[in-house]
Amino acid sequence: MSDAKFEVGQAVAFGRGTGDAHIPAGDFTITRVMPQEGGFRSYRVRGKDGVERVMQESQLRPASGSGASQTGQRRAEKTEVWPT
Repeated sequence: MSDAKFEVGQAVAFGRGTGDAHIPAGDFTITRVMPQEGGFRSYRVRGKDGVERVMQESQLRPASGSGASQTGQRRAEKTEVWPT
C-alpha cells in the first residue's frame, strides 16, 4: 500500500521557490509516483507545456478545483507506484 500524498492523474500546483523561475506557472498532472529515497517522495509531473519534470512532494499541493471524489476514483483506476 502506498503512502503517497498524490496520485497518478491528479492535478497539482507547484510551490515556487528561489531559483524556480524556469518552471512555468500553472497546474501540473502527476504521471508517476516515484519510490521514496532518503525519506522523501518524488513525482513525475507534466505541465501544460508538455514537458515532464520530477518534483518532490514538499513542492506540490493539490490544484484548486481538484475534488476528493475524483481523487478516490483515480486511486482505484490509475495509481502506479514504483517498487522500493
